Amino acid sequence: MQNSQQTLSQNQIEAFYHDNFVESQVRDFIKLLGPAVDPSSGCVVDIGGGCGYFAKALLATTPFKVRVLDTDMQSVTHCQGEGIDAAHGDALNPTIAGDEGVICFNLILHHLVGKSEAETSDLQRRALSAWHSKAPAIFVNEYIYESYGAAGFSGWLIYQITSNSALSKLGNLIAKILPSLKANTFGVGVRFRSHQEWKRMFESLGFNVVATVTGKQEGVSLPRRMLLIKNCRRDSFLLKPKFAQVGTIREGEQ
Repeated sequence: MQNSQQTLSQNQIEAFYHDNFVESQVRDFIKLLGPAVDPSSGCVVDIGGGCGYFAKALLATTPFKVRVLDTDMQSVTHCQGEGIDAAHGDALNPTIAGDEGVICFNLILHHLVGKSEAETSDLQRRALSAWHSKAPAIFVNEYIYESYGAAGFSGWLIYQITSNSALSKLGNLIAKILPSLKANTFGVGVRFRSHQEWKRMFESLGFNVVATVTGKQEGVSLPRRMLLIKNCRRDSFLLKPKFAQVGTIREGEQ
């Protein structure tokens, strides 16, 4: 029996129609993929690529061909109107065309949530493992939540609050007083992880973490520190389904 994914409403999805992080994602992609993957080796497929902001920027700055796969037909239609190759596609059951060179997961994995912690982990693992040995490289850009005390606790706690209907209602009320605690995923769930938690997941699925880019620290407000969030940032990972030497690139370094 397959796990059931909890999905956002159309209004919740539309809250993510923005290009806030595209510049850093493209910069990380070029740092990690530029010297590692030949553009002629295949198409870049942006899973959950939304309105195509990342795809459009990548097309403008690199020689890669790009295709967007998304379950939101409004996003797919927008991409097509912009001249971007796009199609309806499910991250958990993707259509594999055979021309894939790089698979991108840009801030998507944390939205793959189920009705429990175990189901959520399984959904995130399914999305990644669907591409094992199907493409030579995977680019992941993900939120990193590091915690005070137990490693990964804040990401787990945020999932418990946002996935529980009663706690989400309470969270919505509190967010009216403390806006920094507002979440577009109340009632559905979101599962952030620490850097090491993501890395362990990738490696457990048979991927080698070839290199990473450590993102800039974001501000953590006092109310959010009550969730034991020590720091928050966006890191990028280059995964390959084969052994390679691991390297690390910090944001701002060449």
